[in-house]
Amino acid sequence: MSEFPDHALLLLGRWELTGWSGTNEAGETVRHGGERPSGVLIYLPSGRMAVQIQRDSREKFGSRDFDAGTEPLQAAAYRAYIAYAGRFSVPEPGTVVHHLEQALHPDQVGMDKRREYELEGDELTLLTQPILFAGERASSVLSWRRAG
Repeated sequence: MSEFPDHALLLLGRWELTGWSGTNEAGETVRHGGERPSGVLIYLPSGRMAVQIQRDSREKFGSRDFDAGTEPLQAAAYRAYIAYAGRFSVPEPGTVVHHLEQALHPDQVGMDKRREYELEGDELTLLTQPILFAGERASSVLSWRRAG
């Protein structure tokens, strides 16, 4: 038996990123992940979740070795990738909270990321809190499609 209310059960599964944009304080559209970001979001019946997103223009290191790449290339790769995992809760219809237990960004461990969501069929839209992007605050809208 699931611990989630019926409206939360619809979030369970694997989702693939189809879009990532937002609006800055000047009202301009911001493409946080470039034109073709990619990503995966997973919500499990156990209450666990994980997300990984990469921007569309990550430069390769030229080797698959774990320590490959110069420090500037490694720093650029880090800035172009988002990854975290933990638990999730759905305190009310239209709101999901990601409770981070692990994160690529070390200061985000222990953070709660509240997301407003809309779900229509196999399309999920998450609206984040405003984030700092290129020196200014901007909203972030992530569009996902349920993976088969």
